[in-house]
Amino acid sequence: MRRNQNKGLAAGLILIIIGIALIVFVLTLPSPQDVKENETDLNVDLTDNDTSVPPNEKQETVLNSNEQTEQPSEQIEQPEQPVVPEEEPIVESPEEKMTVDTSLWNLILVNPDNFLPENYTFEKEQVQGNYYLDSRAAPLAKQMIADAKEEGIELQICSSIRDVELQTRLFNNKINDLIEDGYSEADARVKAATIVAVPGTSEHHTGLALDIVTPSYQSLNAGYENTDAAKWLKENAAKYGFILRYPKDKTEITKIIFEPWHYRYVGQEYAEFIMSEGICFEEFIETYGVKE
Repeated sequence: MRRNQNKGLAAGLILIIIGIALIVFVLTLPSPQDVKENETDLNVDLTDNDTSVPPNEKQETVLNSNEQTEQPSEQIEQPEQPVVPEEEPIVESPEEKMTVDTSLWNLILVNPDNFLPENYTFEKEQVQGNYYLDSRAAPLAKQMIADAKEEGIELQICSSIRDVELQTRLFNNKINDLIEDGYSEADARVKAATIVAVPGTSEHHTGLALDIVTPSYQSLNAGYENTDAAKWLKENAAKYGFILRYPKDKTEITKIIFEPWHYRYVGQEYAEFIMSEGICFEEFIETYGVKE
């Protein structure tokens, strides 16, 4: 009986000891808050633990590592495409761009090789003082003189329409002057023809030509080229349809001396083309002229 009581006490004591051990174990377990804080500390330690490499270099290292792991894609060679040369724009030559009807009244050619046609007539209109032009060209000449005056340039006409009789007197007078200077009559006649047109071959017969000087310089010589009036005319006359008829560098073609005072009406379109191209009227007619 006593032995059985001792066994009961021993079993109870063991249970008490086990219960106390369980209580102590439970009390020593960490709380959920402590577990979360420990995880945070662990993350911080993991990111900040390596202080030997700056953050930027770490990122570059990762990127480089990624680049190294990428395998280059296989390059597929494309067949070479034939090079097609660009088509050059077709540029028409001036000959292809323009043809002119030389039978037009404003394109009549009168020169040492082309006499004024018989029965050639036109209506005349006053331009300045006693000087007249073909009525179809006169308004442009008057406008040119007026516009020049507004810019401070005084243009003075000294010759315009001449009939064959007047031209004959002028031509013969020039021959006599040259003979007095020592020329033979034959040589004087040849020389005179380069200065004063042979009667019947003067542009002044057409009613389209003007000799223009300025009050401060009225001499018909090469020095007139240097006046403001001559410079203005050379730069602006084409806008009114007039051309410098006998340029300095075209005397072998025109067979007339350089006359910076002599202007001829051809019409605005043709005048601007001739002056911009630096050609004389003979070259213009020969290159672009056709008779219709």
